[in-house]
Amino acid sequence: MADSNEGVAGSGDPSRLEDDVVALTRALREAEEPDDELRRRAESVVGGLQDLFAEANGGHASIDTRTGETITPLAPEPERIELTDVAHALSNLCRFTGQGKCFYSVARHSVHVSREIEARGGALSAQRWGLLHDASEAYLSDVPAPVKRSLPGYTSAERRLQAAVRDAVGLELTAEDERLVDAADGAIGRYELAVHFPSDRREKPSLEVAPSDIDSDADAKALFLERARELDLE
Repeated sequence: MADSNEGVAGSGDPSRLEDDVVALTRALREAEEPDDELRRRAESVVGGLQDLFAEANGGHASIDTRTGETITPLAPEPERIELTDVAHALSNLCRFTGQGKCFYSVARHSVHVSREIEARGGALSAQRWGLLHDASEAYLSDVPAPVKRSLPGYTSAERRLQAAVRDAVGLELTAEDERLVDAADGAIGRYELAVHFPSDRREKPSLEVAPSDIDSDADAKALFLERARELDLE
C-alpha cells in the first residue's frame, strides 16, 4: 500500500524543494517527451509545493461532506471517510466531464468495474477496490485522463486519498488485484466511450458482463451502496 505522502520530495524543506524545481525544469526542457519517471518527479515536486503553500496559509483546508462532517482532501484522515459520502458524491459526478449523450455517473461506472472483476474471477479484495478505485473523486472531483497528464499535483493528491480510502476500509491489495482492477477499469472505460461517443474508430471491447444500463443512471447511489453491502464494505 502506498504511503499517503508518497512522492512528496522536499516537503518541509524549502531549500531542497527549490533545488528540485530547478532540476526538474532542466530535465523537462532537455527531454524529447516526458516519460513516467519525469512525471513522477513532477508529482513529487508539485506535492511539495502544495504542502509549502498550505504551511504558509495555516494548513490544508477542509470541505464539508453530505453526512455533516468535514474532510481535508489534501491531507486526508481515514477515519473521516464515509461510504455514504463517497456514494453520494460519485452518484452526482458525471463521467466524461458531462460531454456524454446523457448523465452517466462515476458511481455507476464503479459498480460496473466491480462486477466485471467478479466475473473475471477476481478476489474479493479486487472486487472491493473495483468499487472504490475512484473514491478519491468524491473529494477531488473527476478530472479527465488527458488533463491529468498535464496537471501535476492532482495525481499526488489522488494517491494520498486512495491510500486513505484503503486504510478506512482495511483493504490490502496484491499486485494481481491492482493489475485486474486496472484492466477491468480500462475495458469498461473503452466500452463507455463507444456508447457515449460512437464512431468508426471506437469498438466495444469484449466484456464478461456487458452493462445493459450504461446509458441510464437511475438510483446510482443506491446501487453503489447495495454493491458495497454485497462486498461487506458496510
